Amino acid sequence: MGATYPRPSMITRDAAHRYTYEGVQYPGVTTILGCLDKSGPLMGWAARETATAAVRMLDELPKMLETLGEAGVISALTKRSAWTRDEAAQLGTEVHALADLVVRGEPTPSMTETQRGRVLHYAEWWKQSGWVLRLSEAMVVRPNDHGNVQSGWGGTFDLLAYDRDGRTVLGDIKTGKGVYKEAVLQLAAYGMASLVQPAQDDLSKPPGVYPMPMPDRYVILHVTADGVREIEVAVGTAERMAFLACLDLYHWIESMKGKKL
Repeated sequence: MGATYPRPSMITRDAAHRYTYEGVQYPGVTTILGCLDKSGPLMGWAARETATAAVRMLDELPKMLETLGEAGVISALTKRSAWTRDEAAQLGTEVHALADLVVRGEPTPSMTETQRGRVLHYAEWWKQSGWVLRLSEAMVVRPNDHGNVQSGWGGTFDLLAYDRDGRTVLGDIKTGKGVYKEAVLQLAAYGMASLVQPAQDDLSKPPGVYPMPMPDRYVILHVTADGVREIEVAVGTAERMAFLACLDLYHWIESMKGKKL
């Protein structure tokens, strides 16, 4: 991956997923893509969760109405989607971490049944894939272009590997019920990064910042209780321009904060 840069030029990430490199702070890829409107599928999902909660609590509803009142019951039912979303996000974080141990060939700790099913599917897929790990959970940055102080970004990708044909493949693991289209833009952004820093616990690489390899392939790995679905995606000029448009939109939204219309 080339010679390391000087040790002081390290990429750091804060709790809000903002990335800093050489004293300049950059927004994270997932934060930037947060500007995309996902209200359509999310509203349908939330409505289904609320209806499911109402059906499952049917016998309890009269007592809840008596105790909490109509407003209290409505609040309890509408919060159901938030509970499920938080549980799904936590599961995704856990499976990501365990999958990282799998690809590094490290032992995994004790797991819940829900975690174990997904991780075993992933471990089997990895064994059959023929992929050879290059980096996992590595931070990247695309520094600002000269003269444009809002052109850079940072991020953390899941997986960089060689496939069985020796091609460089950039992979992203998804554990939700479905895969949103912005996952393609997420991969496009990571692939456009110019610098990459191996994870701190990756002892196979000396600490430092390296040039980011150019991916030959982009793959989403959808890990569910049923198995692993390998989704090959095309990343070209249109996808790269779409992400850059999201970056512009993100900065515009930031510039409008606190302004009254």
